[in-house]
Amino acid sequence: MAKFRSLMRWAMVSGPVVIQAVQRYGPTIKHLIDSNPQAMDALTGKLRGYQNARKVSGVGGVEERIAVLREQVNHLYASANTPAVARQAQEWRGQIDRIETGLPLLDAMTAKARRRRTRELGHKLDRISSKVLAAVVEDDVQDAEVLDETPRDGE
Repeated sequence: MAKFRSLMRWAMVSGPVVIQAVQRYGPTIKHLIDSNPQAMDALTGKLRGYQNARKVSGVGGVEERIAVLREQVNHLYASANTPAVARQAQEWRGQIDRIETGLPLLDAMTAKARRRRTRELGHKLDRISSKVLAAVVEDDVQDAEVLDETPRDGE
């Protein structure tokens, strides 16, 4: 039960879309925690990774968040179960790439304009991240369900 609470805590700080995904799969997640605690530790770690990157301020924080999101999107693309998931991952990758492309321009801005633009980029990344992290929760739960349903030797 402590692992589920920990997952819910990380979901709450990750945003409402992630909370909905965790709630939707709540019974399944509780079962998976009992049968495959490592999978849930990995999922909690992914949510924690983005939240830790959010704590870093300035351009460095934006770069860190981009790196974490890119890793998650690449994972989603590689493990996509449907063409729709793969297309969505490609779309998110494009949005992240467009944000990253504009980062060098921040060096040419005044400090005030840089802070304002960094804040705007942070908000854009938060909107993308809530969808990406919800998809990561869903994907990890589905993958863990498949592994859990796979017959083991002697069964």
